[in-house]
Amino acid sequence: MKKLMVVAFLAIMSVSSVNAQEGVLNGGLNIGIPTGDANDFYGLTLGAELNYMFPVAEGFTLGPSVQYSHFFGKDVDVFGGESIEVSDASFLPISGAARFNVSEKFILGANLGYAIGLSDDLDGGFYYRPVVGYKIGNTTQLNLSYSGITNDGIDVNNISLGVMFGI
Repeated sequence: MKKLMVVAFLAIMSVSSVNAQEGVLNGGLNIGIPTGDANDFYGLTLGAELNYMFPVAEGFTLGPSVQYSHFFGKDVDVFGGESIEVSDASFLPISGAARFNVSEKFILGANLGYAIGLSDDLDGGFYYRPVVGYKIGNTTQLNLSYSGITNDGIDVNNISLGVMFGI
């Protein structure tokens, strides 16, 4: 399944390069705080994202997106006053992204796809990410997002603040 997702993303990116004049390549970084059950095991998240957005209609874009998300493990107290160190977790979400310009400055969007688990004993799962953006320049945008990875009742979620740049 993981190989299939990587091949599918590479195919999408190949098609994107053919239509390079029409779309916009964006890259960005984000920092976040795990939420829900993930907060019990992880203390901080860092991520990086690349997407290639095609204009579909006035103020509406769609395109492929790939992101790297790293969750930093923390020490967790267990019975008897002992603690264990939780290993870091990494994911590679591959998704489709949609963005809509609500106004000249504000953007609403979402990513939907599959996150590949890169760490030992971590499966991937369904990936979703609603986004609210604020343009601070012609090619720069601040984003507030909530992302989740769900598989068999296990959720790894976070709230993050990031910045995207047109490349």
